Amino acid sequence: MRKVLSGMSLLLSMCVCAQVEIDKAVQFTGPSDLRGIDGLDRPTVGSSAVTVEASLVGTASWAEASISGQQVTLTPVVPMDSYRDGTLLRFVAPADLHGPITLGCDELPAVPLTRPDGLLPARGQVIPGAVVEVLYANGTWILLGLTGIGCPPGTVAIGERLCMERASQPNLLWFPAADRCNDLGGRLCSWDEFYVACTQYASEFTNMLSAWEWLDDSSNHANSAVQVGMSTCTAERWANPNNVTLGRSRCCFTPR
Repeated sequence: MRKVLSGMSLLLSMCVCAQVEIDKAVQFTGPSDLRGIDGLDRPTVGSSAVTVEASLVGTASWAEASISGQQVTLTPVVPMDSYRDGTLLRFVAPADLHGPITLGCDELPAVPLTRPDGLLPARGQVIPGAVVEVLYANGTWILLGLTGIGCPPGTVAIGERLCMERASQPNLLWFPAADRCNDLGGRLCSWDEFYVACTQYASEFTNMLSAWEWLDDSSNHANSAVQVGMSTCTAERWANPNNVTLGRSRCCFTPR
């Protein structure tokens, strides 16, 4: 009988293992180097205790990412019920992230994703497969650890404050051309930017004087936009942005 009871006691001692919820503060006693709780699992909710291992490997700040259009949805390892200033998350970029991107967690609303300088992510700045680190502050997710200042791929540096696409893009009406640049995190180039590029950096570009190009500029004619660059750097004409008159275009960017 004693042997049977001993066996049952051993079996019970091996099975007593469960998650518990403590609704009061835990106060440790004894020598400081011996204080602690053993056997904690990875955190599963925002109020869970975080182990030293989870804190070192960043488990609590890791999230899985998916993208639909211009919206990135994150599913953090530790679910979030609200956004709090100072929240830090890391994820693997599911696509090239640039332009007006929004980022949301679980069922929470998506908010803008910007660089620390407040500008939109530039093309080539966050590539597919890159580990991305974002910080939530003042209603915005802010990209951290970006590369140094430089121009996006496929562009030419015009001085220190401007990057211009090397090749002009296929014929588009003015509004689709402007939308394309905006989606890339840039804008259509201005008249003075085109002139400087054409007269001082022409060898760096392709198709610079082979077709009319749209500018981010208006003209003195009602309901019209400016096209430049056919044959000479100073050639200029006006065109209705909504009619069949097409024009090639280049996007300009602020160095990231």
